[in-house]
Amino acid sequence: MFRNYLKIAVRNLFRHKTFSFINVFGLALSMSVCLIALSRLKDDFSWDKFHPFPERTFRIITEARNKDGQSFRLASTPLPLATKLISEYTLFEKVVRLYPAQKQKTINNKKELFITPAFTEPGFFDLFGFKLESGDPRTALEAPNSIILTKKTAVKFFGSANPLGQNMAFERLGNFVVTGVLEQSTHKSHIDFEAYASMRSVPLLEKSGILNRNSDNWSDPTAGYTYVLLKEGNSRKQLALALEKIKADLFRQFNITAKGSFSFDIQPLKNITPGEELQFSIGRGTTWGKVLGPLAIVFVILLSACFNYTNLSIARSLNRAKEVGIRKVSGAFRFQVFTQFIIESLLISFLSLAFACLSMKLITELTPFGNEFVPEGLLVDGSLLIIFFLFSVFTGLLAGFLPAWALSSFKPADVLKNLSNIPLLGGSNLRKTLIVSQFSLSLITIVFTLIFSRQFSFMSEADHGFNRKNILNVPLQDADYSRLTNDISRLSGVDRVAATSDNLGRSSSGAMTLKISPDETPVRMEYYNIDHNFIPVMELKLLAGELFSQVPADGKENQVILNEKAIYALRYRSPEEAIGKFVWLDDTTSVAIKGVVKDFHFRGFESPISPLAFRNRVQAFTILSIKSSTTQTGPLIQSIKAIWQKNSTQPFVHRWFEEEFQEWRSASDMVSTLGFLAFITVTIACLGLLGMVIYTTENRRKEIGIRKVMGASVPAIIALISRHFLKLVFIAGCIALPLGYLAGFLFLQIFVIRVSISAQMLVLSFLGMLLISVLTISAQIYKVATANPVKSLRTE
Repeated sequence: MFRNYLKIAVRNLFRHKTFSFINVFGLALSMSVCLIALSRLKDDFSWDKFHPFPERTFRIITEARNKDGQSFRLASTPLPLATKLISEYTLFEKVVRLYPAQKQKTINNKKELFITPAFTEPGFFDLFGFKLESGDPRTALEAPNSIILTKKTAVKFFGSANPLGQNMAFERLGNFVVTGVLEQSTHKSHIDFEAYASMRSVPLLEKSGILNRNSDNWSDPTAGYTYVLLKEGNSRKQLALALEKIKADLFRQFNITAKGSFSFDIQPLKNITPGEELQFSIGRGTTWGKVLGPLAIVFVILLSACFNYTNLSIARSLNRAKEVGIRKVSGAFRFQVFTQFIIESLLISFLSLAFACLSMKLITELTPFGNEFVPEGLLVDGSLLIIFFLFSVFTGLLAGFLPAWALSSFKPADVLKNLSNIPLLGGSNLRKTLIVSQFSLSLITIVFTLIFSRQFSFMSEADHGFNRKNILNVPLQDADYSRLTNDISRLSGVDRVAATSDNLGRSSSGAMTLKISPDETPVRMEYYNIDHNFIPVMELKLLAGELFSQVPADGKENQVILNEKAIYALRYRSPEEAIGKFVWLDDTTSVAIKGVVKDFHFRGFESPISPLAFRNRVQAFTILSIKSSTTQTGPLIQSIKAIWQKNSTQPFVHRWFEEEFQEWRSASDMVSTLGFLAFITVTIACLGLLGMVIYTTENRRKEIGIRKVMGASVPAIIALISRHFLKLVFIAGCIALPLGYLAGFLFLQIFVIRVSISAQMLVLSFLGMLLISVLTISAQIYKVATANPVKSLRTE
């Protein structure tokens, strides 16, 4: 029996090629996006699944409240919290801290690389599921100045040689001995540093002034990350009570409420990724908002595609109603007819799956789609193929159930007598509503995409207050800054050579605190490390004071340059008043205010201009910014490359700053993604409209034939039928344009400087949708309007 059903399904598929193509194409288009979403979903739920005690492992997080009443939830905690938990409570099997350090320049056998380490406890391997390829996990982090490397970092520094016992010299942190190498893991974790140093090194580094004194500092809730492993039999409620008591003790001891307050909360390890969006999060794990948002969009797209399939199936199956009647007269039961239509739906779904997989491969290999859609390192394994197969079955059942149920319910006497009177799916009101909904969604997507694209295009071209033109960026890697600067600055066509720790316009190099005296409340601000040429190269306006002097001979920083926001935050009345004043940097270093620059948008237009400092630390420079004064850039780059090869063994890498900035600020990946989703929603809406046209014209063939016999012209019939469908598009426009405007307006509120939403943009979006709709329905309506009325009336 099944073989017979399959044979009939295949025959119907090839007999109605156009109908089959529309169905397969519509489903495949939506399924391709769904498959990528399923791949990302599988990846999102695969993080931190290899740790040994997920039910008893928690991360302590901080809820901070400033003196203005603003509340922030932080993934981090003050460093002393772990010590207090261990000393005062017996709830824990292990308490482990992660104390990230800034990116460090590391030297080994003339090889210089930058890595990002973190300090941690010896219990790191007891609490987490990381394994050592070499070294003893019980002793690897016991001694001060011991360090464990990831496999990738070990290969970078030592190649195929055994790194155990080797020395690594950090330019700021000093010498460390390699005591272990982490095993290369296929598992993903939000804990992802390049090296892990012994936490027992921290007191020595704080004592020497290399690190800030955070070990006993309760006032910095962003310092580190605290993880606990509860003993068996102890509960999360007991941990919560302990944290509440610590909070109360801190209030009494330090009177924290005078400058704000903070409390502690608990986050299970298994809920970190995906989890809530916290400030100062580490790793690349995702949040629930980033998971559920795309899933909701994908489900709407899939539901629309399935509705289209249902509508088209019913419209086409009206020609097969007599077949259903004859089958039943011949003795077929309803479940047999139902099974026949379900098998046809599943066949369409499996064909769509094949095309969706091809489409998915194309999307993942093309940029910029792959960067936005697909998780890094996507591997289509057996489990993912099973998920795809089950999803295809679900789609086939979802799309085919209603037409199979409706068509199998036909009574033989009704379908063999008068087919046009048979109501399907409760009449046309539901289908009209869904068509309006689909076109509304499509138009909202189009309007929002246009607004999104226009804003980011504006941001990539607008003046941010600094120069971007004719600047060649060269990552320093292991090269000597001073020697390169001297040699390159002598080249013809080079105006100036500057150094910086990061490019302007994207993100700062870090954050620090400044205060005008030890007793004052510190002001938190972001910073960049720059040399004396950076401000002229970027054409920043110096309002008062001077540029940095040459790098101090002893390497210690003694000067700082601030922007206007910073000096007013420090309560100076003017830039001139601030010049020469000494301020405390991170409570440890006294530096003089050397200059004040005019405010500029160093982070883009997403947020207001905030306090900013420029520091002068040569060890933190990572990029050379070479300002060109010639149009002959090819020979200049070759000359710079020749100098580079004399000074470094690393490959020469360069990029024009303006090109980089365009990539960052144009958001081409996201614009392309939204454009692709808009294309899908419009296509599916048009397929739904086409299904409605087919269904309606199939039902009204005899009416149209009678009208033609009575003298109606082809244009009159086209206008009569088209008016009904175009009215739905106009209703969708009335709904979607205000909603699209509102969505765009709310999105633009993110930005301090933003574009306006013009009426012309909204009108053009609607006219474009209207034109697409007319093109979709015109061919089918014209075909019916010009048909010979004899064919539709010959049975009367």
